[in-house]
Amino acid sequence: MKNLKLAMLMLVVPVLNFAQSKVTDFSKLYLDDLYNNSSKIGSRSPDDTNFDDLEAIGKSIGDARIVLLGEPSHGDGGAISMKTRLVKYLHEKKQFDVLLFEADLYSIMFDVANLKDPSGIVASSKENIYTCWSESAVSQDLWKYYTRELTGNNPLKIGGFDPRHAGKFAKTKLIGNLTELAKTTGHDTESKTYRSFIKDLEYILQNEFRSKKDSVNAGNFHSEINNIEEAVMFNDKENKLRQIWLIEINNIRNLFDMLIEGKNRDILMAKNFIFLAKHVFPDQKIMVWSHNNHNVLDVNTYASFDKDFAKNWYDNNTYEGFTYFGSDIFRTFGDQIYSLAITSGTGNFSPKFFGNDYFHADFTKTAKVPKSGEGSLEWYLNKKKSNVLFIPLPKQQGKPSGYPWFSARLLDLGFEAKMDYTSAFNGIIYVNKTVDLNGQ
Repeated sequence: MKNLKLAMLMLVVPVLNFAQSKVTDFSKLYLDDLYNNSSKIGSRSPDDTNFDDLEAIGKSIGDARIVLLGEPSHGDGGAISMKTRLVKYLHEKKQFDVLLFEADLYSIMFDVANLKDPSGIVASSKENIYTCWSESAVSQDLWKYYTRELTGNNPLKIGGFDPRHAGKFAKTKLIGNLTELAKTTGHDTESKTYRSFIKDLEYILQNEFRSKKDSVNAGNFHSEINNIEEAVMFNDKENKLRQIWLIEINNIRNLFDMLIEGKNRDILMAKNFIFLAKHVFPDQKIMVWSHNNHNVLDVNTYASFDKDFAKNWYDNNTYEGFTYFGSDIFRTFGDQIYSLAITSGTGNFSPKFFGNDYFHADFTKTAKVPKSGEGSLEWYLNKKKSNVLFIPLPKQQGKPSGYPWFSARLLDLGFEAKMDYTSAFNGIIYVNKTVDLNGQ
């Protein structure tokens, strides 16, 4: 990035007398430089299986083991189609054989991932994975591909890492399966403490975000889950089954901590993911299907857009309890992580991607993508008449990058802000005109 390096050099070399220049905002120079190093993508359609136009992305990913595939909104259908095409490319050309969703760990790992019949997979996915990703018109290519890739030398495996037990399988089968497991380890499932634990677990499974702290016995819940964990840990069950159950037992603890103790969901998703990556899918290359916002690799990014906001964070010690999923797993895996954000310039999207139950999308609701502010990344690329574009960012993630900030809607389709996005993401895909979850 020769032009940018020259600009940065001029900032620090006094003899160039650059302080006398009228240039005070280097975001335009930076966007020029990023655009000059971008690559055109021929199509976002999953039907396009000539992947030559994606090789620049593959080169940028390099030897990374974990690729985070973001989207600016769960209701952005163009991003879902683009991600499906990327899943095909990464699986077929770059040996990524695991796809983990920002969705119900238990329901996916214990049900959907174990099914082989295509009709059963389709039905279960709609019941256990958010319908924006399982029932929408734009997601059907993903599930057709998954069912096709279940066999062969390199089958595609799926999983989830969200502590939310939002799926039907979790809400109806977890307690019975956990009790059966506890019995096989010799844990007393008839005790008063266990019955109280099950009562509280049933309460938070059914009420989720409506759960009240004074309606559960926190001390008993943690004591009982700790005892079950210990019993399973030293049980002689088959090793892989024991591993996944231990992860789920810890995930039940995470669910309680999120809903009752108010702990940060991203921290808990990161814990689940790290366990899965280390113990269930060791040495395998993993794709992560989630929102751009979760995939930020530097926790400082969100505070960077406003000095008063940042000061408030510092004064209130917000950093103590706030992080991103991406930032947390980056601390463990470092440069093995590659975070790819997607942003959309114009078109339609589905604003009610979760609905009132935080699970089922309302496919009848459609909205226009918000107008981009002058000078923003999306505005700039629209002016360049870009269609679909890949932009690699300088390798300065996980900490303040030192590169100019620019305005964009990378954290969310409805939130445009000027931030240090270079610290947050390794690359960006721009889709000029997106569609809603119906493909319209």
